[in-house]
Amino acid sequence: MQPTEALIVVGVAFVVAIAIRVVRARRAALNRGPAHVHGALMKRAELHTERSPFLRKVVSEFKANGHVSNRQAEAVEKALMRFENKSEADNPR
Repeated sequence: MQPTEALIVVGVAFVVAIAIRVVRARRAALNRGPAHVHGALMKRAELHTERSPFLRKVVSEFKANGHVSNRQAEAVEKALMRFENKSEADNPR
């Protein structure tokens, strides 16, 4: 086998390896499913779980089920507004 043929074989192997990784990554992303609508809200709520038993309960339910109702999400949003406004009043800039 000549050097040019060896380079071609190595190049083709490289392209095939990259294609396999891309296909596997896409398949994994599809199996993972879409991010939940309330995911970002729950990440914000995690910051205040030590201050509120309600937020601790809702965040643990979200972690277990991957879902919270719209009513719970509205209550979490109200609680976060209270906590975040209170913390801004405690620490003026």
